[in-house]
Amino acid sequence: MFIKQNKDFRKNNNCNDRILTNIIAILTDFGPLGGHYVASMKGTILKINPNVKIIDITQNISSYSIIEASYLIKTTYKHFPEHSVFVVVVDPGVGSSREILAFKSDSNYYFIGPNNGVFSTIFSNEKIVECVIVNNDEYFNKPVSNTFHGRDIMAPIGAHITRGVPLSKFGPSFNLDNLTEIDVEYRLIPNERTIHCTVQYIDNFGNITTNIPIKDNLIEGSSLSLKDTIELESKNQKYRGKFVTHFASESLHSLLFLVGSTGYLEISKNQGNAAKDLLLKVGDIIKIRI
Repeated sequence: MFIKQNKDFRKNNNCNDRILTNIIAILTDFGPLGGHYVASMKGTILKINPNVKIIDITQNISSYSIIEASYLIKTTYKHFPEHSVFVVVVDPGVGSSREILAFKSDSNYYFIGPNNGVFSTIFSNEKIVECVIVNNDEYFNKPVSNTFHGRDIMAPIGAHITRGVPLSKFGPSFNLDNLTEIDVEYRLIPNERTIHCTVQYIDNFGNITTNIPIKDNLIEGSSLSLKDTIELESKNQKYRGKFVTHFASESLHSLLFLVGSTGYLEISKNQGNAAKDLLLKVGDIIKIRI
């Protein structure tokens, strides 16, 4: 009987003949007191597809932090199986005229969330094969709350994708030229060997992730050697630390710079809290001199 219900569901909703995925990952800024909001999103998903696996990326994004959400979704999604669906609800413009987008990347991942900049870094790294504006209320949870589109629009759309509903059923095609981008500072001053950059994430240990990509110890063509000194300037203060491979390379509480696990330059202190000591937060602009 359960299999028959699944087949009938696909037939009645113009679905494909197979389930595309059984994984939905959720990322929100609802915080530790917002567990009931997340639970209601999960319940909405399970009513549509009771076989889906729901994974929490995090619900602890700093409130309204599009920069932080953009960084986390960009650095997380490729660790999931192909065809996974990602629902991102960091949506300070909920209830306004901002669009909700659903799109598929050429690497076969699906994303749903507001057009507020949260996806701009993914769009810059992925070829998007299809993107639509979600406006077909046939697939919404009703009645739709003006303050909780995560539950009533984004979560059900994600669930319907796992059942094989094509994106074209959710609304009209979206022109990628109209994508909202986040405003983050990244500016190279070659003659000064300086990069003006942005703090895009701070973890529970106070490790600061910049938006400076680093690969094979290369930053903007400049090669770093172990124990090279890097200078950080913030709020008219200058700090120096060594470029190292791991936290314990330097003495306790020493300021250090290293390649983080997501491929960006990180600022840390060995068993200390760099963000607290340097008075830095997500979105702050700093100068790195190499």
